Amino acid sequence: MRRLLVVSYYHPPAPGIGGSRWAAMARHLRAQGHSVTVVASDAWGRLPDDDEEAVVRTGDLRSLRPLRGLLRRGELPRTGVTTVERPPTALLTRVLVPDAQLASWVPQTLVTVQRLLGRRPFDCLVTSSPPESAHLVGLLLGRRRPAWIADFRDGWSFEPLRERFPTALQRSLDARLERRIARTADVSVAATRPIAGDLSVRLGVSAEWVPNGWDPDLEPASSREQPVSRSDAQVTLVHTGTLAGAWGRDPAPFLRALRMVTDAADGKRCRLVHAGRLTQEEFALIERAGLSGVVEYRGILARPDALALQRSADALVLLTSRHVSEATGKLFEYLAAGRPILALADGNEAARIVQETGTGITVPPDDVAAIAAALRAVVSGELARAYEPRGLDQYTYPAPAEAMAALVEEAIRRATRR
Repeated sequence: MRRLLVVSYYHPPAPGIGGSRWAAMARHLRAQGHSVTVVASDAWGRLPDDDEEAVVRTGDLRSLRPLRGLLRRGELPRTGVTTVERPPTALLTRVLVPDAQLASWVPQTLVTVQRLLGRRPFDCLVTSSPPESAHLVGLLLGRRRPAWIADFRDGWSFEPLRERFPTALQRSLDARLERRIARTADVSVAATRPIAGDLSVRLGVSAEWVPNGWDPDLEPASSREQPVSRSDAQVTLVHTGTLAGAWGRDPAPFLRALRMVTDAADGKRCRLVHAGRLTQEEFALIERAGLSGVVEYRGILARPDALALQRSADALVLLTSRHVSEATGKLFEYLAAGRPILALADGNEAARIVQETGTGITVPPDDVAAIAAALRAVVSGELARAYEPRGLDQYTYPAPAEAMAALVEEAIRRATRR
């Protein structure tokens, strides 16, 4: 049995998929006999089983109402609440290196981790990003740290989600931090193959790939929820999560294509059911596309509700960008939903996985004509008839946790030599 200490800013009940990787990973590592303690932000509150699951919440300035009011951010997005969150100001995204959590969360988290290490020995520390500043906890521990795995859920300098820093000094510091962390950690892990390849080639580290995956332990909870009713005269498309993205993910081509096929010649109509955060700009985009009567907005749903919604769809819509490393955590929920996927993905990790598993069709995310043709394939039933899933085991737990457990052993071996 190994004792693992995981630093992951996002953890349920935080909405979205940011905390799903280590929520599932910790659950299945515990099932293998390991002890896992997770240190996470308290911005979204706590869960009743935090103590039982060894989840330690640390203070986060992000959740302070006066500060959010001063920065005009509005309310934090929360599960079950329809919230339109304003984007962060430049003060938060373009000043601190590598990110704002360096000041809002890392100091108290570092103190908490030091206290935990002082109370009992841990065999391995895992820091997971984003935010990238989470890795600084491992770096700042110095000689006090146990074996260390740096887990990159997204790229840091490679296809980053963050905005480019405005000054050369900031960019230089950011690059030095990334290099120092990747080379100091005993093992670097990436959630996608392109990110692992970049770390290996650009920074000269032997990075490993451990994909995200579907956690079947969630199935009993999701099966209790009521699905959306279906109609023979209506085709239901479902999208969960955010529509737009920092990588330049743009829902406009999809919305234009949806408008083109809304009134199909055979009498069937398409409707899009969206669950997740929606910005003011996205609301306006839907209105301008003339789709206010076509798009049904469900707000941010509890995960069981979102999973049940996915299973009720005629097709699941996956929006991605042109970035090769993109494979959102939502994709793995889609793979397990048993419904065809319409993936606006071309030449990236998401497209590779959909094609490899035979779970849907991929089209360029900015090609309106190709998207419209794919939508017509959904309406005609062609996409459903072509649905032949295969090779899903590697993207289903416990396989990712087993791969991570093997890397924990490797990190311990390297730390012993160090």
